[in-house]
Amino acid sequence: MVGLKISIVCIVALADMSGGRPAAVPDPAPVVWEQPTTAPAPTEAPKVEVPTQPQAEGFRVYAIYGQTPPIDWQRHLYNELTARGCGWYFPYAVCQIWQESCWNQWSDNGVDRGLTQQKIVYWADRAAYWGIPGADIWNPYAQIHVFACQMSQFLNATGGDVGMALSLYYYGTGAYAPEYVGHVMSHWEGLK
Repeated sequence: MVGLKISIVCIVALADMSGGRPAAVPDPAPVVWEQPTTAPAPTEAPKVEVPTQPQAEGFRVYAIYGQTPPIDWQRHLYNELTARGCGWYFPYAVCQIWQESCWNQWSDNGVDRGLTQQKIVYWADRAAYWGIPGADIWNPYAQIHVFACQMSQFLNATGGDVGMALSLYYYGTGAYAPEYVGHVMSHWEGLK
């Protein structure tokens, strides 16, 4: 009860210090928070040509954990890797994209976005560097193009060392990423 009396005395004392009248405080403007029900649609048409037939021999459709990623996306990934001499990496890439986004083009963790989880802050520069300036980060074909360019560069730089190439993709440096590599390679068993 003593604590309650002290609180009341403090409030009365504070009111008296203001001259007995409350200070005018403007009402804050109402804030409306709208939660989108779906991810935003791409703002422009894809700038990457989408082949209708595989351009290289050996293409096959994969399913991972019983789910089949869109065949057009798989074909595009295969063609992009094959065009850069890394078609052999295709099944690993299917697992890697599963690790990144579960093949969800709307995947967004606040730092990375899209099918291959490209860093938001680097997307514009990466897309321009790999020949598709202005490409939308939500465009799965643009994501696959940039991903294939990056991974083929990393695979070539490491002499085809999948673990080091995955680490370069994950960290962006020469540091080895054992957890990420382990996660990607664990999906191999789910690949059919």
